[in-house]
Amino acid sequence: MDTGMGRRLLGGGALAALWLLCGWLPYLLSAAGGSLTTLGQIVPSPMNGRFFGAPPGWAILLHAVAVLLVGGAYVLAIMLLDRRGARTFLSAWLAAVIVGFAVGGVLDLGAMAEAVSWGGFRTALGATGSTMLAVFWAFAVGWIPAIVVRQRSSHEGRRSAPATRVVVVLGAAVVVLAAALPAVSAGANDAAQQAIAADRASTPSDPDGAAAPDLAAPGIAVPTVAPSADPAGPDSCTAEQLELLAPPVDGATGHRLQSLQAINVSEKECVLNGYPDVAFGDQNGHVIDVELQRGSSFMASDPGAAPVTLAPGASAKAGIAWDANSTQGQLVARSLHAAVRVGEKRHIWTNHFDVVPGTELHLTAWQADQAVG
Repeated sequence: MDTGMGRRLLGGGALAALWLLCGWLPYLLSAAGGSLTTLGQIVPSPMNGRFFGAPPGWAILLHAVAVLLVGGAYVLAIMLLDRRGARTFLSAWLAAVIVGFAVGGVLDLGAMAEAVSWGGFRTALGATGSTMLAVFWAFAVGWIPAIVVRQRSSHEGRRSAPATRVVVVLGAAVVVLAAALPAVSAGANDAAQQAIAADRASTPSDPDGAAAPDLAAPGIAVPTVAPSADPAGPDSCTAEQLELLAPPVDGATGHRLQSLQAINVSEKECVLNGYPDVAFGDQNGHVIDVELQRGSSFMASDPGAAPVTLAPGASAKAGIAWDANSTQGQLVARSLHAAVRVGEKRHIWTNHFDVVPGTELHLTAWQADQAVG
């Protein structure tokens, strides 16, 4: 094997190793707890929640396909660049970013295709996010494999262009892996959901082990509209102009994220500014007393309140994040009540949320759809 090919393989191996390192390090730091959780949020991770929580067999397969795709795609990109004479450090760094875009893109396409089957096209648009994660990660770490690939010793001669047969074979393998990754990701997600359902089915009482409903229990019913002293601006979006969606909760490494998506279904543009209004109701229909904070969390970043102009058909997104809780014998959230802002009529979604009294919730402001998560 010539030196040039050896460096291409080392570069691909380095990028694949960084994929695993940056994906797992936040998970391990979060599991350690304390200040390490904050440190884990600094590490750019290319992995979405589906890479964690699946049964071991599916998890190993998903990670293996992703690692092989990242490494193989980078080697292929470098080989194609070498054939065209583009042998600079910056071109090798750009190749890593392109690989991140491609891998994140196929994950998003697979997630969208899966979401269409149960929520329609609009819901599918809210299932994206992997591309942004992978591109940012590749930009942050792509210089490392670029150094490996473009480093040359003083006695190393000009590298020969890779053989066409090698490029074709590797290209075919990358295409197969790219097609397999979203399918394996969907399979891992289905297996995780089935495992959760099986675990709940084995419990004879409440699926989550929560306290049984008690119609005589004291409490305050969840208000249909939360009182507000701040009138909406003249261009503000109203509940009638927006379709508010709440896709399934996303979970990763003991954290939860409930996304909210607001779609402008009117014929004129309007403005969203600030934070949505959210509350949770327990199994008795009463408000759960939680600690609601505005700001970033492990699962979602909060840029702060800023006007978001929504043209007809455009959408914005916000997130509600919390850490997983034990629900055994507790009052627990069974409904989410949310509105685009305090003072608007709340929509209601029923689901099993592991939100219990005293849970600390982190709420992000309305922002561009692709910016949350």
